[in-house]
Amino acid sequence: MKKTVLSTVSLMIMSIGIYAESSVSDTFKHGTISGQLRAGYIYVDPDHSMLPNHYTTAVGGQLKYETATYYGFSAGAAFYTSHALLGLSGDREEGKFNEEMADNAHYDILAEAYINYHYEDFNLRVGRQLIDTPYADSDDIRMTPNTFEGIVASYDMGSVTLLGAYLTRWQGPDATYEFEDIIEGKEGVAMLGATYSKENLEGGLWYYHADGTAEIIYGDIADTYTFSKELSLKGALQAAHQHEADRSGIEGTLLGAMAQLQYKGLTLGIAYDRVLVDEDKAYFSGFGGGVGFVNMFEMTAGVLSAHQDISAWKGSVAYDFSNDGISGLTIGYDYGHFEGDALHEADEHNLILAYAPSDTWDLEMVYDRIDDKHKDILEDDETHAHLDYSLSRLLVRANYNF
Repeated sequence: MKKTVLSTVSLMIMSIGIYAESSVSDTFKHGTISGQLRAGYIYVDPDHSMLPNHYTTAVGGQLKYETATYYGFSAGAAFYTSHALLGLSGDREEGKFNEEMADNAHYDILAEAYINYHYEDFNLRVGRQLIDTPYADSDDIRMTPNTFEGIVASYDMGSVTLLGAYLTRWQGPDATYEFEDIIEGKEGVAMLGATYSKENLEGGLWYYHADGTAEIIYGDIADTYTFSKELSLKGALQAAHQHEADRSGIEGTLLGAMAQLQYKGLTLGIAYDRVLVDEDKAYFSGFGGGVGFVNMFEMTAGVLSAHQDISAWKGSVAYDFSNDGISGLTIGYDYGHFEGDALHEADEHNLILAYAPSDTWDLEMVYDRIDDKHKDILEDDETHAHLDYSLSRLLVRANYNF
């Protein structure tokens, strides 16, 4: 049974009731329109001989309208869409069409629809919305991001911000492109959090109750030491513990550390994550991109964690050419190694190019290579035999913001 905090219709009724008739016209007249046009291309070349190359070219983006504020209240709605250019995409009947960019060749969805109330340092938002927290985030990795349906409240105390939320449904690249229960057949996810940020020190402490899945406690802390105008060092620690609920099989511990050295336009980084899991349990990466310091374009610290402990580490290098006369150009390379204590071992390579000469438009390209060392990560759905998960992937996106 689907659980919905507020339907789109009830949001509209609520917004009409909030405003006096004489104020409705001004509230909507002084609203703002924003959005993004996006063109994307993805090409995936699996090493496994039974899986064909598949690729898709798509166009889409977001169109958002938000009213002006009236006595602290405002309303907003955003339409997300992606449509494949079939002439520039693989044949669907031959299995060469990639569904990641445009599920079933296209999707159109009212991804945001909310009522917002703001008073001094307090904010409350009800409905479909973007959020970014450790275990529930937008993870904008394809054509449009994840959004969530629920209630989110925050209170800004200066260097400390308190947050609380209750989420029931979601959509996006990590789910499907239509709203569905965030946990199938369960009530939803309750969240409490506190973040701290002052000068170079920042951190957060979070608690999640995922109904029928797990109780999760997560914390991280990061500090940056500036040696000079051109040289700085950032270090961070993270830890999470998941306690099983209703015999879900989800229980584990995440421990991580990272360091990042920046000198002029050059950034060097190293990170390590250890996931500890009992033989009959698995670690849960959350609703989105995951929290690990060793997260790559495809693989995350917990991706191999079913019934085994995982060690993962990442090395990275990036260079910003802004000081060399090419403003907005960054080229980087990440290498990640993932290894289970019992089985599975893989490397991932990410080559990243990003060009953002202005706030209006940008271009990004990611070349991703996964090497399945033991050729045992991918599993055939019918025979349950292990298959080679190795692949090469190219993702290109061009964005125009307005």
